[in-house]
Amino acid sequence: MDQLSTEYSEDEAAFIEWHSGMPSNRAYLMSEAGGDHGQYVPEAMVDSGRLLEIGAGSTPAVTEVYRGMIEDSQARAPQADITASVNLDGNQAIFSATVTNNSSVTLSTTNNAAVHGIVYEDYRASKSNFAGRGSARTVISSLAPGATASYTITVNLTGVVDPEKLHFIVVVDYKVATGLNVDTGVYDQLNAVRIGGAPFRVSPGSIEMDVKTADVTMPTAEVNVRGDSGQTWTASVDKDFVLLSKTSGDVPDSFEVTVDKSKLTVGTQTATITVDDGAGLYQKQIPVTVNFILSDFQVIPGTITFNFGPGDPVPSAGVMPRGDAGQTWVATANMDWVVLSATSGNIGTSFRVSVDPTKLSPGYQEAIVTVSDGGGYQSKEVKVRVTYNAEEPTEFFQFLPVTLKP
Repeated sequence: MDQLSTEYSEDEAAFIEWHSGMPSNRAYLMSEAGGDHGQYVPEAMVDSGRLLEIGAGSTPAVTEVYRGMIEDSQARAPQADITASVNLDGNQAIFSATVTNNSSVTLSTTNNAAVHGIVYEDYRASKSNFAGRGSARTVISSLAPGATASYTITVNLTGVVDPEKLHFIVVVDYKVATGLNVDTGVYDQLNAVRIGGAPFRVSPGSIEMDVKTADVTMPTAEVNVRGDSGQTWTASVDKDFVLLSKTSGDVPDSFEVTVDKSKLTVGTQTATITVDDGAGLYQKQIPVTVNFILSDFQVIPGTITFNFGPGDPVPSAGVMPRGDAGQTWVATANMDWVVLSATSGNIGTSFRVSVDPTKLSPGYQEAIVTVSDGGGYQSKEVKVRVTYNAEEPTEFFQFLPVTLKP
């Protein structure tokens, strides 16, 4: 195929290899042929299976067979006029085709007539440089000789490496026979045309980003704008947490998409980027999904217990905030008798908790130390339990006699 592709221009022949499974709308062209022409590997077909060759290898003789099949097809006059366009929308290619039936046959569901959209990429996936990326069909319910009708075909694309290297073909075919002649299938192709890419193309079709609360560097995505020479473009976004590196330019071009972390809320949020061509003829929308995720943030221990009395050394205990790198912490206490060696720091650095005995009451008392991440997204509590073994002060009463004289 690679050799033959150099002998014919793109307008003369399209070579397509289905490496990881032929789409159903192309496979049945072979399977319905029956006989010795079921689905084999390798197998080649021309004109929707009008001409078939199975079990062929890469030999000069086989190349000659393939060349003969192509020349046979080129010698035939097309029996349908096709005008078409295609629009790339994410992982779909949406074809719009207008077909005029110039044959003497009414195209209908009776003869399984259909308009097919086929997409392939200049990419070596296996044996050739032409990797099939998707194909689908729309049934022709009834199209009499001389009649014209329009059709839409939506093709799901898989395995695309570079959207700029995609090619688009529209085919009209129908079933002509129920029997089998040697090297001849049961379907015939009225015409096939190659169409250029969409006049205004924007990729990717969607953007999803994951951001953690501890992240300092925000993720980015590149948006590519392609089209005809001389076009311009503008872009806008409907939510302020999405940032665009530029909002206008000349085709071809690209711009970066990132987020403003300060405007995110924990959870999932969505936005839509709208890209318009300068003439106002085309518009593409890119949905953006941002998942703002809590970073790992832990504080250990969760409880501190002190039991001491007057004259004993004042106890203290270490507290360690830990978790994902890049975070900071702040600590506060809800009782004035709690003493903190530090009230802020970087994740992975500890501080100590102690008490001021002069502010303690005899007996049992509790306090809470709250440790929050620097961004204020989450906090943990450390309970401080203190038993201060001091005696209650003794109360003395003095009685003074009073003599009353009448």
